[in-house]
Amino acid sequence: MQNHTPSPLNSCVLAALCLAWSAGAHASDPLICKDAETPQGATQVGALQPLFRDCPQIADVDFTGKADGHKYYNGLYFTKPKDRSLYEQAEDGVVMQRGGVLATAKMSSYPGQFPLLSGARPFYIEAQVANSSNHRDNFPAIWLMPIEHNPRMEDVYAPDPKGFERWFELDIDEGGFGPGGHNTAISWSGIWPNYKKIQNLNATSKVALDRTLPNVYGVSYSPDTLTVRWWLNGKQVLEATQPHVPEIARRQNFYLIVSAQSHRNNTDYQMKLMGVRAFVGDAPRESAPAASPASKGPP
Repeated sequence: MQNHTPSPLNSCVLAALCLAWSAGAHASDPLICKDAETPQGATQVGALQPLFRDCPQIADVDFTGKADGHKYYNGLYFTKPKDRSLYEQAEDGVVMQRGGVLATAKMSSYPGQFPLLSGARPFYIEAQVANSSNHRDNFPAIWLMPIEHNPRMEDVYAPDPKGFERWFELDIDEGGFGPGGHNTAISWSGIWPNYKKIQNLNATSKVALDRTLPNVYGVSYSPDTLTVRWWLNGKQVLEATQPHVPEIARRQNFYLIVSAQSHRNNTDYQMKLMGVRAFVGDAPRESAPAASPASKGPP
């Protein structure tokens, strides 16, 4: 993926943009970070225990690069921290310019304040996001990665060969691939740089999606059947299972990433994260082996 750091937003434009988004959110769609009800996607997989619910604030973002226990980090383990000028506070969320990233963990040594989503337990997670435009060059992404996939290669499991990694990437939604949402479950494996992936082929919706609205993008996961289901504004839109959802998912622990990417870096836009919440259930009676001691899972 490509990253680009544009110049700071014009303050007047940003203020008008934030006010417009805020008015739209309160008029047509309640903020999920203030909703105590259990979503249908969570109920369907038995994830009835609230894990976290948050209304993002700039004060909760680490801009030092130290990854010292903040709620959100402005980068990923394989990138440099993004510049503070890419981020602004809105009345109802944090606005990122193109190139911005918000992640709930940096690497396994710094898992952050939010509990990780254990692949040994059913879970449901959703994020509420609004974009400033529907341009096809925009590549807004909401995705989950296992904290075991890191520079220490904690996603290498015996009896696999040395350096042979296996991990599960779960893309809740990505923009710019079609008129509607793009949802992928990806089973990765191999020795760098020769990774191989298996992903579901029916990933892109043909139903047009207005990304300027405060949409709620969610995904549920069942460890017993290795099935994931994607949800848009409370309605199920797609599902996938093996081989796209690999067995190794049961041994991994996932964190959330929200990123304002671009397909060709020729159009600026803003992406606002308005809220996140997650729910978990009990592990199946015949669960897979526990995650490695170096990884931190939910309580």
